[in-house]
Order: sequence, then C-alpha cells, then structure tokens
Amino acid sequence: MYFKSKTDFLAIRQQFRYALDFAAPILSVGLSAYYANWLGRAGHIDWPILIILGYALVTIRYDYSSLIQATTFRWQVVFSLFQQSLLIGLVAAMTFLLDQSLEYHLYAILYFVSGLWVTSTILVILLLEVSTSTRFRKPYRKIAIVAVTDASVAFVKILKKQRFISLDFVGFFEDRLPDRLPDYSPYPILAPFSGVSEYVEKNVLHDVLISLPTQASFRFGFVVKALLNSTCSIHYLHDFLLIQPIRAALTSIGEVTVYTIIDMPESGLDYFIKRAFDIFFSTIAIIFLSPLLLAVGFLIRFDSKGPALFKQYRWGNAAEPFEIYKFRSMTNSVSEQASSGEGIIQTTRNDARVTRIGAFIRRTSIDELPQLFNIFKGDMSIVGPRPHATQHNKEYRNLVTGYMLRHKVKPGLTGWAQVNGFRGETDTLEKMEMRVKYDLEYLRNWNPMLDIYIILLTVRIVLSNKNAY
Repeated sequence: MYFKSKTDFLAIRQQFRYALDFAAPILSVGLSAYYANWLGRAGHIDWPILIILGYALVTIRYDYSSLIQATTFRWQVVFSLFQQSLLIGLVAAMTFLLDQSLEYHLYAILYFVSGLWVTSTILVILLLEVSTSTRFRKPYRKIAIVAVTDASVAFVKILKKQRFISLDFVGFFEDRLPDRLPDYSPYPILAPFSGVSEYVEKNVLHDVLISLPTQASFRFGFVVKALLNSTCSIHYLHDFLLIQPIRAALTSIGEVTVYTIIDMPESGLDYFIKRAFDIFFSTIAIIFLSPLLLAVGFLIRFDSKGPALFKQYRWGNAAEPFEIYKFRSMTNSVSEQASSGEGIIQTTRNDARVTRIGAFIRRTSIDELPQLFNIFKGDMSIVGPRPHATQHNKEYRNLVTGYMLRHKVKPGLTGWAQVNGFRGETDTLEKMEMRVKYDLEYLRNWNPMLDIYIILLTVRIVLSNKNAY
C-alpha cells in the first residue's frame, strides 16, 4: 500500500535534482575538507577523517521536496543546512575524541563545518534559483477543479503565489448558477459536471481536484466515474475552513490508511534536539544566573511579606497540570489567592496589586526566570505557547476555535505569539484569538531552527521592555 502520492508538482527538473542530491554535497564536502587541510597528506587520509567525510556526504543535503509548501526559501535553506552542519560537527568531534586527537583537530573541525555550511548553502540557493527560472523550470501541468467552493477558490489564490509549483490552473467544473457561488473571478467555468468526460477527451488536462463535500456522495461518484475514462490524476481537495491541519499526513492503521488532520509536532530527531537544547540551555542559564536569582529572591522578601517564589498550576503538554515557578511580583495575599489558578484577574498596566520590586521584574521579564527549573525538569520548553492560568484555559477553550490545540506541545518560556507582539495582557477576545493564531502557526511550522530564531527575537524584545507590566 502506498502512503505518498507519486504525482510531482515541483518545478525542479530531474537533472537539477541530481545536482542537488549528489553534485552539491560532493562538491561541498570536497571543498570543505580541502579547506580544513584534510586532503593534503600525499593521498593518505586517517580513518576518523574518512568516517567524517562519509557521514557528511550522506547527511548534508537540502530537502527540496519541502518547497512544495514554500513561497520563500533562502532562510529555510540557511537554517536547514546550518542544523545539518552542526550535527556533522558533533559527529566529527566524537570521532576524533575516540581517536584521542580531538584537541589537535578542533580548528580543523571548525573550518570544515563552517566551510560545509557556507559552500552547501551557496550551491543549493544557486541551483534552486536557476532551476526555477523561466528558462529551466519543468513544463506546467494543467489542472482543473470540480466545484466552486470557499476551499477551491482559496486554493487557486494560494496556487498563484507558489513559485516552486509547476501548475497551470485552467478553470472550474460547476453546475450551479453564479449567484449561488463564491466569487471565483477571473477564472472560467469550463463545463457542468455532466460535461467533465467530454472536456477531458478534447483538451489536455493532467490533474483534476474534486472539491465536492463528502456528503454529496452521488455527485462525487458521478464525477470520479466520468474521469475514469481519462488519464488525469484525481485528487480530493479537503475543506477545513474552521482550522487548518497541523502536521497533516497519511497514517497507516492496520490495513487502512487514514488522513491525519491534527498530529503531535514533536517527534523523531528534531524532538531529541529540542529536548537536549532545553536541558543544556536551562543548566547553563541556572548556573550563570544564580547570583541574580538569589539577589532577586532576597529583594522580594525584603520588599514585602511572603515567599519569594510564586507557584501555580498550569496546563502543560496534553493539558496535563504542572506546577509553574515564578518570582512573586504581587502582594502576598493576591499571590495566595492566585496559586490555585482560579479567580485571578489578568495584570493590567499600573496594577495596584504589583509590588515595587514586582513592577521591575515584570517589566524586564526577570519574574519568569524560575521557569528555567520547569524547563530542566521537562514540564516546559524554552520555546512554545505560553502557559495560561487554569481559569483562562477553561474560559477561552469555548470562545476561541482551536484553543486547546496549543497544548499539543510543551508550553514555553517564550513563543511565536510573544515575538509577534502578543506578549503580556490579553484584555480582549481579539487579542487572545491572535495569540492562539500564532501559537498554532508555530505548531504547523515547528523545527529547531525556528526555536533559535524566536529566542533571538525574544532577546531583542525583552531589551525594549514592551508589553510587560
């Protein structure tokens, strides 16, 4: 049973794919090895270097199939190859460590990894630019859609923005009158459903997308039967208008293949990298910031009565409750009331409940630093949707579509919503909807390099002291 379609819509010709799969890695590894002086020993190459070069040849390549969902690609290439180069550098270090020659080869590893990243990035970007130019791209496949729906019209509009897809949309098949249809201009109606078979006989058409709802089973079957008399590839265009799929995929359950709409983003090697980074970063940060953490704790105790730490249950991955740590920034009576997560009102600007020290640590986000211990324990991650109070979760899950999906991953110290301006108070439903929108966008596009990008943006935002009080 096949779980992935063989239909290829990418605009990249086969010869360029060979260059991306084989020529670019070989050239990048060769040049980088020469730059690291690993090929200049009169034809003799040590066994650790052979292992590293072999691993690099297998590993360093860009997954150009991901371009099927991309409109821009340069930063995607840069981040992807940077991640692979770092992994190769780690393998190189471990290999020389086993050979007991790591200290001698440290600079060579640095030269090799940096050369590999820069060379492969330049080659891949150049090849993709040339392969998708008007002169060299694959011929366009002609495509039509059965039924004018909100989903099919949105699909056509998105299609026009996709640089890496080689499709020419020719029009719709539709029975209904124009006044019963969404605005589909400037595209034509090619024929009614009954004319599908005749149209594909007389015209070149490579692919047909069926956008009929599944409950229209009679018309659905009629159209498919009409297309069986052609050589067209037939695809079903799903209609998820309430929320876009997250990590959509085909999943095998026994002998049946199901279409997965919502799935867990964290899995495989990327999840291992994310967790390893969380442990490493939180450990280093706790050690480095320990004097600051102790000083802030002392100042809080000196400024007002009560403990330095504020603990409250929040919902984590799969909505499992965990106890989050923060520096107490409000009066002790308010903090005790809020510890359960119930009956607490969000902090507002110039809130009288905030202490003098509390105002400063909230403005600088120092109050969030104890969450480094949550990250080390595994309750949280450096990057992810920010955890809300239990009361807010219960309130907004019934008001914001897709709200609970943000709990498909561990909550984070910072997140995609926060670096896009939705940090601090969400005093309106519209603000919460926008925060959830960015949280779900993070789930759809998550990878380790996106986390690093969010961390860098967070540092810049924290230094500007915006939207925190």
